Amino acid sequence: MFGKLIKNEFKGTVHTLGYIYLVALVTVGVMALSYVAKITWISGVATVALIATGAIAIVVTFFMVIVHFNKSLYGTQGYLSFTLPVTSNQLLAAKTIVSFCWMLLSYAVAIGIFIGVYLYATAMVGDDVKAAAKMLLTLFEGIPNKSTIIKIVVIFAVILFIKMVKLIAQLYFSVTLSNTRVMQKLGGFSIVIVFFVLFILLTIASMWLTNNVPFSLVVTGDGIYYSTTQSMSESSLFTFGLTGIVFDIIVSIALFAGTSILMDSKINLK
Repeated sequence: MFGKLIKNEFKGTVHTLGYIYLVALVTVGVMALSYVAKITWISGVATVALIATGAIAIVVTFFMVIVHFNKSLYGTQGYLSFTLPVTSNQLLAAKTIVSFCWMLLSYAVAIGIFIGVYLYATAMVGDDVKAAAKMLLTLFEGIPNKSTIIKIVVIFAVILFIKMVKLIAQLYFSVTLSNTRVMQKLGGFSIVIVFFVLFILLTIASMWLTNNVPFSLVVTGDGIYYSTTQSMSESSLFTFGLTGIVFDIIVSIALFAGTSILMDSKINLK
């Protein structure tokens, strides 16, 4: 049943985001044709449109997560969702997995677009793409070897994944809390209010931990080791603050647990 939940979640959201990716694909095709035909003004317009598409994909995904979660659980589809032979934790897990996949894809598309546009623009002005790639690699100047670069990329990816899960947890908790009887009195802005209050409180807590609990992961050519002498605020390309990461994990677990509890007893379906 859990697999069917995930499948239905993808079906319920693919139409919203599918058009964005279709636009990006068509725009890439137009750019390629204009480059071959050497029609500068079309390629310029297509480049701007592609950059906008990358940014819009992230924004649309963000709002899709909010709207779909609110509609499918607390809106017109809420009664049907809560009558399914699954627990609230399964509902929450299925929606989290699907939202995470869409966010990850949107970020990947946006990053791919920005890198592609940069290389495309470099080629258009006549610079060697290989030279541009070498210039990008100078950002990693001083890294001892290839294995260290791989370690840094993996750590960045893990941190990004944790941040995305935390964002989804904040959104789900905000939407769920705003659908309790007390919060519904505030109207449609209750989601925004809850989210930003939560965001401010968590940011303050994270900053306090950053300044008072130095705990970092240091990457060197010899390996990875822990340090209690560098705080998160002192992080560099080779040093990653773990205090905030641990905090994000704990907060994510707490928010998902709180959302599940509210789903079971406190929500007020429309």
